Amino acid sequence: MYKCVVQVLYNSFMLTESFTASNSAFFPIRELVHRTGVNASTLRAWENRHGLLNPVRTESGHRLYCQNDVQRVRRVQELLVQGLSLNEIAPLLEDAAEYVTTYAAEPASLGIESSLATTLSPAWQGYLAETLSALESFSTERLDNLYNEACAVYPIDIVTERLMIPVLEQLGLRWDKRPSGIAEEHFFSAWLRNKLGARLHHAAGMAQGRQLILACLPGEHHEISLLLAALGMLQQGYRVIYLGADMPLAQLLPVCRQTHAAGIVLAGRGFNEVSQMQANLQEIAGLVEAAGMPVFVGGRFAVLAQRELEQVGAQPLGDNISIGLRLIEAGLNAAAKATASKFAMTPPQR
Repeated sequence: MYKCVVQVLYNSFMLTESFTASNSAFFPIRELVHRTGVNASTLRAWENRHGLLNPVRTESGHRLYCQNDVQRVRRVQELLVQGLSLNEIAPLLEDAAEYVTTYAAEPASLGIESSLATTLSPAWQGYLAETLSALESFSTERLDNLYNEACAVYPIDIVTERLMIPVLEQLGLRWDKRPSGIAEEHFFSAWLRNKLGARLHHAAGMAQGRQLILACLPGEHHEISLLLAALGMLQQGYRVIYLGADMPLAQLLPVCRQTHAAGIVLAGRGFNEVSQMQANLQEIAGLVEAAGMPVFVGGRFAVLAQRELEQVGAQPLGDNISIGLRLIEAGLNAAAKATASKFAMTPPQR
């Protein structure tokens, strides 16, 4: 497995007693307790028994932590909620930490074409190169290991933005330049659908926030981007009703009535003919009018038909998942505020 060269070692810092949180990026254990909600005895046990933390020590032996430790503790908490034991978590964190390095190979030397992927940090370029290598050998085991390592350290939305989406982009750029390019794309899509479907099923029971209905536009059979968006929504606490590919939009109205959802999120890559765009816009317009809730549209379709979507009352999200999630939150909040104002202005019944 691809490994980077230099691992960050906290204990290489020469520190003194005057090195405090007030004048540096480091802070004592009480501050780590405050930021994470994990008590001090548990943090010490995670360090001493399982090696999950490696704080800097002052000359007198006092522990000092930094923001990386905060992120590490939060990731441990997430993995514990997912059902992993501390013994299972420790090797995942150790393997993934080796990617946080000063590795600086040129993207071209990793087989990465000039694209969005070249703007990634060296660590993420390393993940990307190794993932592409695993795809070339059609190794499910290597894909699983890489994905699990990345998720052990980083939140799902970061892994999606900096690894999954660049992999999809690379496959799209090179599918016609490799003898097995189409097979590699199909292999990755099938693996990712299974992987994300399992995580979606597991995470759905933990979400407690507002409920969203997710579906692909009619005729859209590529659902990977919508699955990635669904995971991001679950990460932010939304509850998700996932309906998948090629969904007749009229079928969503009974779902709205039965579930009392807060909004609908649709996705599509684009359209081959203007007539196809017009047909989708007509269905979306009917859904907006009948659903009585915000209707969001993401993916390439939302970029190409942004003005038309706004004209029929839908809210275009674009094709960036992180930005799209923020727009959904803003749209839902605006709708809730408008509803509250409407009820406040309604005179009481006598």
